[in-house]
Amino acid sequence: MTISSEVSSHVDDVLRAQARDYLSRVLAEMAAPQIAHTPVDLPAGGDLALTIFDVLTSRRFCDLGRRKAQAYQEEVVQSLRARIQANGAFRFFLDVGPGYHASTRPGIVPLSSDVGLSELLLLFQVDAFCREIHGLYAPGAHFFFVVDNVCALKTNDVPLEQTQGYVRQFRELIATMAMTDRVELVVESEIVDLEEYDRELAALPVQAPADDIAPAAVDNVARFLGRSCTPTEAAERVERYRRTSDVTNRLLDRFVQGVHMTQRATGATLGFRSFPGGDQRAQVGELALTPAVKGSVRPVLLTTRNIDGYDCERLDLSDILPPPVASITVARPRTPEL
Repeated sequence: MTISSEVSSHVDDVLRAQARDYLSRVLAEMAAPQIAHTPVDLPAGGDLALTIFDVLTSRRFCDLGRRKAQAYQEEVVQSLRARIQANGAFRFFLDVGPGYHASTRPGIVPLSSDVGLSELLLLFQVDAFCREIHGLYAPGAHFFFVVDNVCALKTNDVPLEQTQGYVRQFRELIATMAMTDRVELVVESEIVDLEEYDRELAALPVQAPADDIAPAAVDNVARFLGRSCTPTEAAERVERYRRTSDVTNRLLDRFVQGVHMTQRATGATLGFRSFPGGDQRAQVGELALTPAVKGSVRPVLLTTRNIDGYDCERLDLSDILPPPVASITVARPRTPEL
């Protein structure tokens, strides 16, 4: 289920053509042959791990900027050096969400378990990064996308059957794009024992829900529920999430043997852009293409907080898009009324 299947008169043929051209270029880059590895001549005293860290924190892949990224350097570089010593591929574990996309209009547009533009552009980012790393280090890089769907079940009652459908589609897309040698999914429901999860969850003390939950927090809960909710329910769900995320993090940490990253940087994890120019978690809404400067388009994340500012149309591009993706949303900013 997507934002809209209706044709909008505000989305013209020019925008449709620009979206097609943008995606054609993305797919062409991903299909291009990989350049053979050639040994890198580092300057005297050079450190390959630091060079890799510089690529990882470059503007293309990270929104922090060099100075802020330094806070993560020691831990990340230590992990990279260990892989270099073992002559193994670098291992990056990236949190990609609960196995569904939040609603852009809770109570009107349901949750979506379909893969689409956000997953395709995430693979585009990873492909570009892996190509750059392979040019520096022959074993290359391997990404593990972490899907915490048990957390979604225990927090928001999203059935595992629903999130497992997302997982199947995502694996199909990875295979279609011939990226199984560089990308795989780590799915919470497949590796965590549910009985152990429930025991760990039951052992955590329950705190009283907040009495003064902010409207923004209520909105965030509603979009991940896919329906409206009261502040009282939202506060209870936030308390649930506090406990379930604790259990999820502890159980999944057993399997994170490498550099742990998130789509937005946290105090503990480096951020990795999940789409070009991105600094948001793509699962909070739907990724679309919108007009950019110089007659092109750029990705924009449509959420409950900005959707009313756009005219949207679903564009069928099944003739060029890889299965299971068949269409994407294009969004033109609305002209403010005078």
